[in-house]
Amino acid sequence: MNFFEKFGRSAMELRSLRCITVTGILIALDIVLKMVSIKISADLKITFAYLALATVGMLYGPTVAFLVGVVTDLIGFMMSSDGGFSPLFTLIEAIGAMIYGIFLYDLKPLRLRNNLITENARKDTGKIILKSLITGVITALVFVGIVFLFGMGLEGLAASNEKLVKLAAVFTDPPLKIIAVIVGFLYGLFFGIMIMSGRKDKGDLRSSAAVVLSKVIVVVACNLILTPIAFVVSGYMTADSLIASYPVRLAKNAIQLPVDCLLLLVILFPILAAYKRIFPNVKVKAHKKQKKTESGV
Repeated sequence: MNFFEKFGRSAMELRSLRCITVTGILIALDIVLKMVSIKISADLKITFAYLALATVGMLYGPTVAFLVGVVTDLIGFMMSSDGGFSPLFTLIEAIGAMIYGIFLYDLKPLRLRNNLITENARKDTGKIILKSLITGVITALVFVGIVFLFGMGLEGLAASNEKLVKLAAVFTDPPLKIIAVIVGFLYGLFFGIMIMSGRKDKGDLRSSAAVVLSKVIVVVACNLILTPIAFVVSGYMTADSLIASYPVRLAKNAIQLPVDCLLLLVILFPILAAYKRIFPNVKVKAHKKQKKTESGV
């Protein structure tokens, strides 16, 4: 299925009562998850509402996901008393949901295998965990080394440029080095396990990669680029305050990203398998109609 075909087929899903019913349930779940979010600062919070949006994108595609993103943000704003309303944030949430739909629509479920837990299997699992832990430690050292060198470089530049003094102070602060160690370890551990226990089946590997890539792009595009711009454009933050708080935003998203990827990998595939079991002929019927149209019948 090509890029534009995904949007067309997703729009056709809106004609289905099944789609309306399931998305209604997922919208309610999104609102509930937003209400139990963890607030870090005025413009930063940890939420797992993306799980509902990713599920909508996986089941019904980018068009439906975009509309659901608009609806969930509007309902969430009406039920919350935090801050004022800006259509920019609604658009950003809708774009994030659409990105999930682009990558996850028509996702193939992982094939379950009946592997016996033998002594060799236990040894292999132990080796994978041990190697991943070592990879995590090495990655943590690399991350803290980068932060240290970057801070040293900024200190040198700050001597001749007063605007860089605050930024240099952030990168030379000990807490940021601790964050760098935690982030590096999580990334090394997570991606080490993914690579070393990589599935032999290429289809399974592509499906897992699509899940991870969708989350990475949402974080980079929406959380780290579009949302900060929207705060400045909407007048909620000045450019100076954005620059001062940006390292915290970057650290928060960097720490949360591997956790979010792991949750998506654990949750989405069982949901997809259950959905296909409940509605086994949904995609088959869609393919049959498409073939009839192409043959002119």
